[in-house]
Amino acid sequence: MANTLHSVSTRTRSGSCAGMENNFKKAITELLVLYLLNEREMYINEITNELSRRSEESFQIVFPYAVIYRMLNFGYVIETQKHHAPDGRLRQYYGITEVGTSYLEELLASYLRFSDGVAKILTSSLRGRALRPLQNG
Repeated sequence: MANTLHSVSTRTRSGSCAGMENNFKKAITELLVLYLLNEREMYINEITNELSRRSEESFQIVFPYAVIYRMLNFGYVIETQKHHAPDGRLRQYYGITEVGTSYLEELLASYLRFSDGVAKILTSSLRGRALRPLQNG
């Protein structure tokens, strides 16, 4: 039973692949949402669907409202128009602000610099070689 509990608890915490993926997603979510809103105004479900579609289902936001509300508080996005959906519900659209555009530019430059550095490290030692087998110990 202890093994089962340990196995379950390490799936999303730091030190696990799932935990690392979760941290990557948290770090990149604002960049991606602002990137989409820089293209056009969108409502929340449209943002999540577009992220999922463009990433071929590999990127999904679990709590999109938290991301949007955080960016509203920082002035990166604003509430824009409201439209009625075909089912009668009112959809709130969001747009990027000038402050959000500047922040997006900073995030994008930082992401590109960081990902380029990681790619250089990974390719510098792997040229023509496979990863060494892991030691079980």
